Amino acid sequence: MAKITGDQWTKLKSLLQLRGFVTEKSADQRGCIYKFGPAGTLLKNNIRRTWWDWVVVKQDWKVFPVEGEILKSDDALRKDFKEECLDHFGDIHKMFNTTLPFSLVHTGECFKQTANKPHHFLFDSREMTNLVSFNFCRSQLSVQKFDQLVTSRLMWWRKFAENPSSFLESESKEEENVINILYEFPWGQDSVEVIRNHGSQFLESSSPAVLELMSSNQNSKNSVENSHSLPSVIECNMFLEGGMLAYLIDAYMEKRTFSLNSDSEDKGKIARTVLQLHPAFAPYNVSIAVTEGMNPTLQRVIKHVSKEIHQSNILSLDVSSNSDSLENQFIRNDELGIPFSVVIDEDTIDMASIGVRHRDSTLKEKIHITEIKDFIQRQIQFI
Repeated sequence: MAKITGDQWTKLKSLLQLRGFVTEKSADQRGCIYKFGPAGTLLKNNIRRTWWDWVVVKQDWKVFPVEGEILKSDDALRKDFKEECLDHFGDIHKMFNTTLPFSLVHTGECFKQTANKPHHFLFDSREMTNLVSFNFCRSQLSVQKFDQLVTSRLMWWRKFAENPSSFLESESKEEENVINILYEFPWGQDSVEVIRNHGSQFLESSSPAVLELMSSNQNSKNSVENSHSLPSVIECNMFLEGGMLAYLIDAYMEKRTFSLNSDSEDKGKIARTVLQLHPAFAPYNVSIAVTEGMNPTLQRVIKHVSKEIHQSNILSLDVSSNSDSLENQFIRNDELGIPFSVVIDEDTIDMASIGVRHRDSTLKEKIHITEIKDFIQRQIQFI
């Protein structure tokens, strides 16, 4: 898809409010505070989880998750996690006597002091969720490690994108040894992640106790005063809300379908709005869709199918008790980015079959009711 137009950007923001992704809670000269509804909360959690799997679970070096406070030691609101990293570094090194390379990983809220991106939706927010890894390596290997991390992080962003080339890497013009991962937003390119090679200077501001601990683990020919005896630190700092917005824009599609109820070709073309989110990010993996005029037997079948899906750890949206038409249910599911709609109708009773509608193609297929759980699980194997 080409860059989103101004009209599409307006439609997307309205859609995000309509479908419970995100709304503005309050705003003043310092910026905005946003609140996330069910779909937005699930989307944020899914992005965070896939980041965690990539950075923590599947890395081939040692990774230590740590936790911190919103307030700094001087009771000021936190703008970054450098202090947290230094606090934990000595404890981790002492506890495990670990060798290089290794990483500390932290997630949490940070706060902007000023609103420097007016009218840029989630970029206005005073509260930011940062997903941060501090990667420690030998100084002589820092350039190689830096390049590896840039490649890995860009690969992650592109892996889950509908349009992978929309995510780019760019050297910072303001700082040395810094790479920004950029996305093309409606207002232009903006950073969703910053990767900094701090070198050994990062640890030079550590407490004397940490420096002494590091020195004791170096070869005797090295000394604390020699900065090259300290590990280099490479920071990968992702802005979760910014990434969430990038993926929502990336997923926004207006597709043309044809209606048989029109007497002309132009009138027959109608726009279908779809959030073509990656299955790993979609708020729900599947939705239960039902035809009108449900009877008690169908209700029991719906309850059974819904239970089967939930027990398989497949996140589903079951609002089968509402009175929407089947078409309106499909519209809602497409706008929520739900990959599959499970259709339960009279055929489910007569033939033990369930319809499955695919979000991206709108194609429908019939499968046996006993296969629905395995079918959905196969379709959402995304990592």
